[in-house]
Amino acid sequence: MLRCSHVLCRVEDIGSTVSSFTDLGFSMEWGSVPGKAHNAFIWFAEGPFIEFFEFPSSLERLRWPVSAAFGRGMGDRLAKWAADGDGWRDVALETEDTDLTDTRARLKAGGLVVSRRFRNSRTRPDGRRVRYQLVAPSPAALPFVVSAYDPPQRPEAITHANGATGVTAVHFGLRPEHLPDYDRLVGPDPWLRPRVSAVTGVLEVELAGLATSLDPASTCGAALVPARPVQKQEPR
Repeated sequence: MLRCSHVLCRVEDIGSTVSSFTDLGFSMEWGSVPGKAHNAFIWFAEGPFIEFFEFPSSLERLRWPVSAAFGRGMGDRLAKWAADGDGWRDVALETEDTDLTDTRARLKAGGLVVSRRFRNSRTRPDGRRVRYQLVAPSPAALPFVVSAYDPPQRPEAITHANGATGVTAVHFGLRPEHLPDYDRLVGPDPWLRPRVSAVTGVLEVELAGLATSLDPASTCGAALVPARPVQKQEPR
């Protein structure tokens, strides 16, 4: 069963992003060696984490070669990540498996158009190699699927000076035409809060323990707000 793994925010400068969020009281973890890394994370003890990634807009030119190799869903996803500007850019759904072969087959059997598996890896600051796989549904506005990390990545202890303890809700907008495919892809999820919207994508993220909403000017356009009292899920 798929569940919300993490929320992705595209940034123009990963170095300044890490500095800004550190100043805001978050404990940041580099994806690889500082100075060479193109991503960084805000981890929590459980539940979804937040990834910030620097992705040059020039990579958009690879859209069609990637589509030819892995399917339209992956090529369109790459173009989505490469589009100019900071801010929320995607949501990842995860499995408990390190291989997505069965998950991909199940999604296709359910009527979704999905890319081929894309195998990737990165080297952590401590030198350990992390491997994972991606599958990208179409349209690219939908969340994508990531395997379990090999080896697992969540730190044993995470403390944030600003008091944040975890993601309680990821508000995800859906244009009406995307509702059927979203429902095929995403089942009941403790963190995702879908609702009909003029755009499909992440709208804002609620954080437990956060005292006040953070100024988007200081968060690369990512809307981060304190957790609200639990309410019934909004009708779609």
